[in-house]
Amino acid sequence: MPTARAVDGPLRSRRGSDGPERRTPMSSVVAALIPIVVVAVGFEVFCLVDVVRADEVRYLPRWAWAVICLISIPLGGIAYLIVGRSR
Repeated sequence: MPTARAVDGPLRSRRGSDGPERRTPMSSVVAALIPIVVVAVGFEVFCLVDVVRADEVRYLPRWAWAVICLISIPLGGIAYLIVGRSR
């Protein structure tokens, strides 16, 4: 007969022998990373929309800034906002 852990999988919450539900360490890490990922995606969307809608950008063409923003998250967006964005 399979054990409860094999049926539930390693990432699901388990009930201790006392009764209250406890979280596994992996689910705590995932819960902590969700806000960071949401902020990073929002920042990237902001930078890409700004690149597309800007009247002009400095030092590189638009497509290059867009590629830099996408490849190097979040440093590419920060570099664009500091160096490439025209004031």
